[in-house]
Amino acid sequence: MTRLEIIEIRTTGNNRDDLERFLKNWQAEVKAKVKTASVKIYQQAGLETDYSVHLRYDPDTTETEYRVLGERLVSDLKEFGLVNHTVWMEKNFL
Repeated sequence: MTRLEIIEIRTTGNNRDDLERFLKNWQAEVKAKVKTASVKIYQQAGLETDYSVHLRYDPDTTETEYRVLGERLVSDLKEFGLVNHTVWMEKNFL
């Protein structure tokens, strides 16, 4: 089953550059090492301090693999600001 983790962070203007540097390095590392996850990072259109990280896992990803990646990111992001973390499972009704 395909899973989507959405990790939102609201940071301050003071550490926004540090957060962006962290996210850039983290995204490159994940893309190089984790073949079962797709990573996309968004910045809110009207608010420069809000970011959303979307981790989409293919059905072959184990529960341990997706939990470790998401929970480590949430833990690391807490030093930059407020973090919200949700996990979604794809539903196919057809």
